[in-house]
Amino acid sequence: MEPIVAVMLILGCDHSMMVCRQADQPVHYASVESCEADRDLRVRLVDKYPMAVAECIEVPELGSDRKVVIDWRVDAAGGLLAEARLRDVGPLTAKAELRTTAAGGV
Repeated sequence: MEPIVAVMLILGCDHSMMVCRQADQPVHYASVESCEADRDLRVRLVDKYPMAVAECIEVPELGSDRKVVIDWRVDAAGGLLAEARLRDVGPLTAKAELRTTAAGGV
């Protein structure tokens, strides 16, 4: 299995780009370049929302006790700004296993 180097975050938004939600689970890629080559097609396939945006995000190398969290926001021009960061997992509890955040984490 190839390591995950990049993920594509896809958001579906209303016409005003004021309300956006993660449209699909992030898609994993072995390179940022392969993610970017696939981005336009994946955005066109989003049909549950009037508008869609996507961003390819380089993923930091994971250790066994860490997970990747993606922070995102849509700017005033409708562009998606996203960044991946590492976060310690900590003790595994039912609450700690939930891998999403209100900001759109993975």
